[in-house]
Amino acid sequence: MKIRTIDLVKDKQRLLDFHCVTNYESTSPLLRKTYTAEQYRKIFMQSPGPDEFLSDLAASMKDRRTIAEFWEDKDSFVAYVWVVFLDWETTGAEIKDILVAPEYQRRGIATQVIKHVEELARGRGAVWLRSGTGIENVASQRLHEKSGFYTYHMEFEKEL
Repeated sequence: MKIRTIDLVKDKQRLLDFHCVTNYESTSPLLRKTYTAEQYRKIFMQSPGPDEFLSDLAASMKDRRTIAEFWEDKDSFVAYVWVVFLDWETTGAEIKDILVAPEYQRRGIATQVIKHVEELARGRGAVWLRSGTGIENVASQRLHEKSGFYTYHMEFEKEL
């Protein structure tokens, strides 16, 4: 398995596609009830979202601690992860995006990616690691719990 740093120019379309998938999988039940994944993708791609995402990613990559990687097996995409660092009273890291290609899921790769991120984050000064997921993304919730994460924050939504 090869791990490489994201190239914002070369990987632009793949990044947008993956970010859109991770957002949809973890978005609110109301939005998922309203739009299919393809409808969501179309709306996202026509919105300011792609430019905002790429701008945020580029800005974060100016911090040498940022983790922005693709995991590949020969010519196949395996996984993608983007982690930023936050300096408050202590230094922490936040997984902004994590995605394993469908054909590589259920093989323990996401667990490997998280362990890899933990090691890098610890080595770069982080004393905590944060990650979020959607209320309906049960597979992601189980992965996080299995990896030692615990719930620290909740948000609520109401349909009007």
